[in-house]
Amino acid sequence: MVDFLLKNTKHQIYGGARRLSVKNHENILHLEGEERFELVSMDLNDAHSIRDIIIDIKPDYFINFAAQSFVAGSWEYPVQTWNADASAVLHILESIRRFAPSCKFYNAGSSEEFGDVSYSPQDEKHPLNPQSPYAAAKCGARHLVRVYNKSYKLFAVQGWLFNHEGTRRGLDFVTRKTTNGIAKIKVALERGLSLPILELGNIDSQRDWSDAEDFMEGVWAMLNASTPTNYVLASGEMHTVRHFIEEALKYAGIEFFNEGEGADEKFYALSDNGKELIIQINPKFYRPAEVHELLGDASKARKELGWKAKTSFKELVVKMVERDLELLRKE
Repeated sequence: MVDFLLKNTKHQIYGGARRLSVKNHENILHLEGEERFELVSMDLNDAHSIRDIIIDIKPDYFINFAAQSFVAGSWEYPVQTWNADASAVLHILESIRRFAPSCKFYNAGSSEEFGDVSYSPQDEKHPLNPQSPYAAAKCGARHLVRVYNKSYKLFAVQGWLFNHEGTRRGLDFVTRKTTNGIAKIKVALERGLSLPILELGNIDSQRDWSDAEDFMEGVWAMLNASTPTNYVLASGEMHTVRHFIEEALKYAGIEFFNEGEGADEKFYALSDNGKELIIQINPKFYRPAEVHELLGDASKARKELGWKAKTSFKELVVKMVERDLELLRKE
């Protein structure tokens, strides 16, 4: 979002991050020396920290993408997930209400809120039916945004952004885990090394994937609409994790075949050494409650905001594989 704002606005931009003894700022290293960007200390789990930043800066906009956003991890850390994804939103809204009531607030929602879906594609009217602590926390935040908008007339919105991926995605997420793993396999083939094995969970889950960069335009359009309104942002296409894997392997130029079913399915690469195992299913990556199908209907955003996803599914996969290959070949 910072890159989009630097390119498309003249605002001074502040990025809030929890103070750490060891820096973890890999994704913003390219912003060092940027005059219009300043990193400030803010901890989502500290209401005073949030309050002090809002008092000091008096922001015109507050865009909250911070979260414990690893769905699988939310079963391991449910309290932390709730505090970061729901309670923190309450602290932000209350501080805005008290100290910067003209500030426009955007909170990142999630397609996971729709959970075990009632119909497809999912639009803004689809009922919330969370299937994980992460999704439940996002639903809680959604209701807080609505309450503060209705009760205090704050310009507060929450967008349902369906799966948004990119080259800076964390390695815990299945898309980046896949492209990074396949890039490692490709580099190992090039260098004549033993091939690493990529372990994944349910590869038949279906998701609506888009490029995160496309979504930033939609978020900014929401914040600058005449009235605060929540929107679904999505590509309107659904693909399985399996399809993502296959497209990544094809682009990397890895000849492959797969055999077996369910937890016994395996992918093999064809090389000078014959067939070599490269991908296998590990049930430990299955979720306690699986969300099998998410497909977004962004027709309202297209009609009212003029927004639509620009990057195709295949282009997204190629972009991510290219970047991971580039990073690994530098090592």
